[in-house]
Amino acid sequence: MISKDLSKRFISFEGIDFSGKSTQIKILKSYLEEKGHSVFVLREPGGTEISERIRAILLDKGHIKMNARAEMLLYSAARVQLTDEKIIPLLKKGSYVIADRFVDSTSAYQGYGRKLEQATIDQVNQFATFGIMPGITFYLKIRPEDAFQRRIDNGLEADRLESAGLEFYKNVCKGYEIIAKNDPNRIVILDATQVKDEIHRQIIKRI
Repeated sequence: MISKDLSKRFISFEGIDFSGKSTQIKILKSYLEEKGHSVFVLREPGGTEISERIRAILLDKGHIKMNARAEMLLYSAARVQLTDEKIIPLLKKGSYVIADRFVDSTSAYQGYGRKLEQATIDQVNQFATFGIMPGITFYLKIRPEDAFQRRIDNGLEADRLESAGLEFYKNVCKGYEIIAKNDPNRIVILDATQVKDEIHRQIIKRI
């Protein structure tokens, strides 16, 4: 089990795709490294050999018939491996760990998006993470319509999950709002439509 003191160096970013998570993670990593800290960025699903293979299955558009329960369990399986192989050892070594998604994604996407039972997801999340939670989570809030337009503007094709449709993503965003409301001490809501430097300033202020 990781102590609360170690968890303070565990930071996660949440939000739907094209909300700007990757940009803010990159900027924060550079900021912390300039302050002399050891920083590792890990993505979900992924981050280990096993987790990356699971990621390929999850995002493959050929697996459009994947059952929602199977989807949730695959995400959780990837998370177990990442937590055990990378997150726990890195925190114990004194490094900062920045996660591009963690358990809140499963709660939002598979719970509120896929309509799976939240109580079951909470139990699986606890089991898959060995009870570890980030000390702080930044939720980059953006309308699904705006996120979709960002993907189009960048000329990128949607993966299996991104192809789920607008209504699905509206439910995911509603889920994130509920999750943030229920855990205000950990989750910080940021307006993802602001300029990137302003968002970074707000992140640094909270850290």
